[in-house]
Amino acid sequence: MSDIIRAIVSFFTAFFMLPSLIFCGTDNINDNVYDKVKPDTWVAVDGLGRSLPTYEEVGETDNRKFVGLFYWTWHYNFASEFEADNVTEILEKNPEAVRDFSHPVWENTPSGKPYHWNKPLFGYYQNLDEYVVRKHAEMIADAGVDVIIFDCTNGTYTWQPAYETLFKVFDEAISEDVNVPQVAFMLPFSASEDANTSLHDLYNNIYSKGRYQHLWFMWDNKPLIMAHSGALDKSLPEEKEILDFFTFKENVPSYFDDNYFITKKTWGWCSDYPQTKFGTSLFGNPEQMCVSVAQNAADGQLVAMNNGGNVQGRSFTHGNYSYSYQKNGETVTVDSSTENSMLYGLNFQQQWDYAIECDPDFIFVTGWNEWIAGRHDTWSGTENAFPDQFCDEYSRDIEPSAGAMKDHYYYQLCANIRRFKGVTKPAETSGGTTIDISGDDSQWDSVKNEYFHYIRSTRKRDADGWVGLHYENNTMRNDFRSVKVTYDSKNVYFRIHTANLITPHTDPAWMRILIDTDFTGNSPNWEGFEYIINRNSADKTTLKVEKSSGGWNFEETGTAEYTVSGNIMQLSVPRSALGLSDGDEVHFNFKLSDNMQTDGDIMDFYQNGDVAPGGRFMFAF
Repeated sequence: MSDIIRAIVSFFTAFFMLPSLIFCGTDNINDNVYDKVKPDTWVAVDGLGRSLPTYEEVGETDNRKFVGLFYWTWHYNFASEFEADNVTEILEKNPEAVRDFSHPVWENTPSGKPYHWNKPLFGYYQNLDEYVVRKHAEMIADAGVDVIIFDCTNGTYTWQPAYETLFKVFDEAISEDVNVPQVAFMLPFSASEDANTSLHDLYNNIYSKGRYQHLWFMWDNKPLIMAHSGALDKSLPEEKEILDFFTFKENVPSYFDDNYFITKKTWGWCSDYPQTKFGTSLFGNPEQMCVSVAQNAADGQLVAMNNGGNVQGRSFTHGNYSYSYQKNGETVTVDSSTENSMLYGLNFQQQWDYAIECDPDFIFVTGWNEWIAGRHDTWSGTENAFPDQFCDEYSRDIEPSAGAMKDHYYYQLCANIRRFKGVTKPAETSGGTTIDISGDDSQWDSVKNEYFHYIRSTRKRDADGWVGLHYENNTMRNDFRSVKVTYDSKNVYFRIHTANLITPHTDPAWMRILIDTDFTGNSPNWEGFEYIINRNSADKTTLKVEKSSGGWNFEETGTAEYTVSGNIMQLSVPRSALGLSDGDEVHFNFKLSDNMQTDGDIMDFYQNGDVAPGGRFMFAF
């Protein structure tokens, strides 16, 4: 009977919503005006050998599918008071302290003192660090996330200094072609006085003034807010105004709720598998579902992450779940018994698989950058408890780590968003053209193969971290704007365009090109790249082309010629130096790098100098 009722509800929902779709346009579609930088056309192979899905695999973008990402802004509140203590490092040296609140290694810190589960890639940062916020803007945009949702669920705290910093940095990033995610807030989990205060605070400080309106995420033609409308009294004019202004989605705290098929006013943030279905969309599929990396739960109840029982960490699965992928031409299957299974995101993938199968309109992902949890004397039956985050296995952040997790979960996020939403259809390309690299720039006008990237990807860093820490970075040098590629029967040609004048060739780690020609991954390579141009110092007219003999070890295969004029660099690379036969079509992936600080460490690409595209991403030619 329940299935019949749901079908009836779905029919009438569709019937009554149809006029609004006809006359009001695409009510849940947030316009995308950024048409040059196309991250979902980039390719990547992560550190585990998993490749990102392509257009041929997942099809064209479905503009009625959205992804939200839980985002934490409140670290600065603790960072100015406490040093950054790392649970993983502490317990590696003192494993006996895991259940002992009074153990000397904890230095008599009070109950509730925050600890990091491990070190973030960008260090123990504060949310006021504009360098980090800009990195987040690009990485989350590149993943295809539509909205980041701020955690304001405790008390009346909305963490204004952090959201003001983020608004400022995101606004600047938009002017530099970053299709930043939009923003929304999640408030306390009930119709409480705290929720009322927070609603007034946000409405008065941001929304009623129209501040950063282009950053508001819209749902049903109004700014989305995850909060309980019952916190407001519609008989009061100001509160009626707030009620009418937002689309309210009443956030539920439980991981174990039954499905909410009929009501559309309730959304979740974290669910146990199989995840709750919230609301019913126009065509009868769920309106919203959750996907999380891990859950501080065991046996159907909430527990601390270091409970020691059957806690649902990163490698936890319900049943005998496994997933497979292709690596070096072979099928790799992983499950909870796989060595270092925490790296593979089994819990995360099981939830993604189910959510994609259910095909909701909106998927809420937990989460990006929580990093810390208070240490408590006791919590939910656990002594010396860490409720939300504990260690590599028992944590739920996607942001890359300086530790073992690296960027594995970031690319798993990217891959699944593509599976859920699709990708942009590849642009039309042009055939080969012979280029005189000493000739006029106009000879490139007919070349359609152009790849764009953001400017100012690595901005200057000069910011305090947690107590006693200060971070500096001033490694941005040659700022890549775009690159064109073409070829003839003998050579491959590159035209690199930077934002400013290109610096002298005597600079270290100057203007490199990394090239992947073997898509199977079977040839010796460094992080998937078989070739590198200009790993060592250039002379005035030529650059060395080298082939990896395995890892960051290379052997010279030829010489490329180049010219520089202002902010344009042109290269002519013999096909033979790249192992490409004369006359055949040319297919390869590539990226640009300038001012890498640590040769042989791909995680350096997130932090220093400039790369195009970012991280492990590559342009596909």
